[in-house]
Order: sequence, then C-alpha cells, then structure tokens
Amino acid sequence: MSRNFQLLQQMSSVEELFETAENPTGLAGTAECVPRPTWSEKPELFETADSPAGLAGTAECEPGPTWSEKPGLFETADSPAGLAGTAECEPRPTWSDKPEQKTVKSEPIHLADLIREKARSWGEQVQELNKEHRNDLDDISREEEIKLVQRIFPAAGQRSPQMVLFSAVESQAGCASICVRTAMILAGRDDGSVCVVDANLQSPCLHHYFGIDNSKGLAEAVLESLPIRDFVQKHPEKDLWILPSGSAAGQLGFSGVYDRLRSRMTELRSQFKYVVIHSSPLDLDSASILLSRWTDGVVMVVEADTTRRGTARRMKQDLEAANVRILGVVLNNRSFSIPEALYRRL
Repeated sequence: MSRNFQLLQQMSSVEELFETAENPTGLAGTAECVPRPTWSEKPELFETADSPAGLAGTAECEPGPTWSEKPGLFETADSPAGLAGTAECEPRPTWSDKPEQKTVKSEPIHLADLIREKARSWGEQVQELNKEHRNDLDDISREEEIKLVQRIFPAAGQRSPQMVLFSAVESQAGCASICVRTAMILAGRDDGSVCVVDANLQSPCLHHYFGIDNSKGLAEAVLESLPIRDFVQKHPEKDLWILPSGSAAGQLGFSGVYDRLRSRMTELRSQFKYVVIHSSPLDLDSASILLSRWTDGVVMVVEADTTRRGTARRMKQDLEAANVRILGVVLNNRSFSIPEALYRRL
C-alpha cells in the first residue's frame, strides 16, 4: 500500500481541524453540531412581558373556543362595564317558512265596457270643444249685435229712429232672435222704455223667447178698443215691454183692419220711446211691406248660403218703391273662412 493511501486512512480516523471564532487559526478543535429539537421535546423557554430577561417561563397558547362552549360575556348599553350579560341572537327564519301571499282580485275586462268608456270620454271632449266654440260664437254675435244697435239707434243727443221693423227676406232666418236681442240691448242702455212687438200673425214666436202667455196681444188690440197698455206685458228685470201676437189672428179678415192696425202703431209710438217690431218674411207676406210704411225704417235679415241674391235685390227695390227707408242688412249664420280668434282681432 502506498504512502498516500495510508495518510487518507489516518485522516479519516482523526477529527478534522477547522477555524472558528473560539478556535482561531493555529488552534485545534473539533466541530460540534447543535442537535435539532424533536417533536417530543417541550417548548423552549422564552422571554415575555410577564417573564422578563433572567426569568424563565413557558409559552402558553390560549385555547380556542369550541362549538360546545356557551357565548362569552360582553359589554352592552344595558350591561355596562363590570356587569356581565349574554349575547342573545334572534332566531333566523328557516327555508321552510313560506312568505306571505297577498291575494289580488283581478276583475275581468269586457270589451263592450271599454268601448263605452272610450266613447263617453270622447263624447265629453267633443261637448267641451263645442261649448267653447259656441261661447266664442256667442261673444262674436254679441259684439255684432251691440254694433247694430249703436248704428240703428244712436246714443242720446242724436237723431234716432223710434220705430223699426225687423224682417227676413225669404224665411225666418233667425230674425226673431235678432229682434229680441236688439230689444234687450236697447232696454239695457236705460235710455227709455222699449216695447217689442210680434207682428208675425201667421207664425208667432216671441212669446216663446220670453216665456209669456199669448192669449192676448196685437190681434186683440186691433179688434178691441181698450188702451194699448192693457195688451202689453212687462219684463221682470228691464224697462222692456212685450206685445205678443195674440190668439185672434184668424178674426182679422174684416174691412178696415189696416186702419185699426195703423192706429195701434201710432199709439205705441206715443207710449214708448223705442218700438222694435218683428214681422213675417217680406217675400211671403205683403202685409209686411204695408206695415213697414208706418215705421221709421226696416232692417233686412238674410240667411248666409240660403237667401237668394235675386230675391234680396227685389225686396230692396220694393221697399224703396214704397218709400221705406232701409236702415241696415244683417247677414245671419255667417261661416268664418278664417279662424275666429284671428277674426276677432280684425
């Protein structure tokens, strides 16, 4: 065996030399390993706040609460510091608890009821629109009637007609209503007493407007000799008097009836400041032309889109031939070709 091999055997049997802090170079020592703790060993001693340096103690862990333990004590507003109480939790609802159900009764919808409701709502809207439309037309008519009264019967201090006859050309054409409203506006001026006379003996209607009795009126005044005041009726609110046509029109076929009628017209002129007469249509009754001779003038009423132009022109010529003054012409039931709101601004 060689020398090198023998040296290796000797080194394996001798503790190795090494340098440490306690054994510097030149000193021989042995290498010692710190033994590792095993699982069976107890926990090492350590320094804590309760066991300062120089005192030995053991590390103890606080046991965790188990499920079998009761809830710990705690401090609450009802149990302040120093008093003990237990925490109590309200039980939670389980899945087996069913939520409350609200019963909602749904009524069946019938198509017929729905249609009736829609029709009723639509009808109310139409009525409201028609009401507004009528109100607008009434306002316009009122303004035009006031202008008519001002032109035919000027204010006090000016020369004004006292007895005026209103007559339609062909048909009634709303002549009665225009005559009544003219008398009402005239009486509202407080300019003197006003008498409105229904001289349309064939189709009397003024008593319907005023709601009065027609058993005694102009026909009886022509037949009898009593004062004219005995045949007129007083309006309850205004200085307005009404002389209806009466019920004895069929007895006026005797000779001299026109002289008696003229006498009564003269008496009316002396008793009232203004006399407004409603007569039958000019084209249907020649008596209207005769009656107009005893008045201060005539107001012709023509119906829009109804009265023929040739008839109106012929009636105008007949009145002029009888030396009757035409005070004005009223166009009734006129249709507006422009919006009413714009028309009122004109």
